[in-house]
Amino acid sequence: MFARLSQSLKPRTARGKRFSAGIGFLLAALLASVSIFATGPDAVPEQRSEKAWPVSVVEVEPASIQPTFTGYGRIESSNLTHLRTDLNAEVEAVHVREGDWVSKGDVLITLNDRELQLNLLETRAELAQLEANLKSIDIEQQMYSESTEHYRSMQQVAQNKLKRHQNLMTERLISQELLDEVTAQANQANIQYQSHMRSIADFPNRLAAQQAAIDRAHAQVSQAELDVKKTRIAAPFAGPVLGVFVAPGDRSNIGSTLADIADADAFEVRLQVPERYGQRLHANLQLSERVIATTPEGQELLLSRLSSQVKRGQSGLDAFFEIEAHPGAPHTALGRLLELAVTLPEEHAVIALPVQALYENDRIYTVIDNRLEAITVERVGEVHNTNGDYRILVRSPAIHPGQRIIITQLPRAISGLLVEPA
Repeated sequence: MFARLSQSLKPRTARGKRFSAGIGFLLAALLASVSIFATGPDAVPEQRSEKAWPVSVVEVEPASIQPTFTGYGRIESSNLTHLRTDLNAEVEAVHVREGDWVSKGDVLITLNDRELQLNLLETRAELAQLEANLKSIDIEQQMYSESTEHYRSMQQVAQNKLKRHQNLMTERLISQELLDEVTAQANQANIQYQSHMRSIADFPNRLAAQQAAIDRAHAQVSQAELDVKKTRIAAPFAGPVLGVFVAPGDRSNIGSTLADIADADAFEVRLQVPERYGQRLHANLQLSERVIATTPEGQELLLSRLSSQVKRGQSGLDAFFEIEAHPGAPHTALGRLLELAVTLPEEHAVIALPVQALYENDRIYTVIDNRLEAITVERVGEVHNTNGDYRILVRSPAIHPGQRIIITQLPRAISGLLVEPA
């Protein structure tokens, strides 16, 4: 029976033979794969160990340290004068050149004063004439006062004569024509007396007016004398001459600048202060605490004031440090850049770390049981140690003496990271 079945399944054509061979090959490959998986060993996952990152650490000790920062300031003068004149006169002489150092009162430029001297003589003559007129009025007042009694007597005589003639006229002893004549005489005497008294009453006004004219003349003389003095253009203070803009033979114009001079006592250094120090410096000034800036030559400059506004294009305030200027010193060159190291008052409970120990400007890491633990800190300044190395000053209540702080900048530092301190 099996033979008959096999005989019936046997392919009878070439195509059937090829199909049967393919089926047989697939069955053999399937049986081999099952056999390999059934008899092969089980896979065991590999155990990976946690990597320990090598880091450098330092033991810290909080202390009181004076923060410092460096910057470049520009020498300026808060009192820069443009010497001008309100005279229209010829320039007679120029006594200084740009760069000269002058003292207060030194004559820098001389203007021709011939016209002004003539004007001074004229005003003095007018004053003398007015003073003479005042004396004449004073003498006239004295004479009027002395003659008052005579005018009063003449008036009284004329009035008595008029009364007598009126009585005679009543008795028909004189003519009306004579009475009219005597009446006219009495009226004339009365008018003279009243005019005399009016003149005496007006003398104080005349004297006051004359005195006012004299005062005006005195002012004109003073102005003329002042104009003569203005022909000597003098230095209002000691300092360097920054520029001279006229020469002998030029003619000055009213309001034109003749020379520029800077006040030596107003020299200062303008330094842009980083914004993080602005509030602290304001507090130092309010508390009258000294903030010192030191030049590379060792000269100490004292902070005098801070600007009241932040200018466009700047990220901080301008601080002004007093500087002593004197002839021949390099600090007399306005506009010169000067390197300054600014020392602030002490900050307490701070530590100094290399810049690579600080993460994102507000975080450091301590090492506890070879694992990192983040500490949020306040950056309070910077300082250079005795070797001249740059250090960042930070402070935090979580920092304690003896703590180990990493000073290696790790690319992926997080709390709990395993490290291997060196």
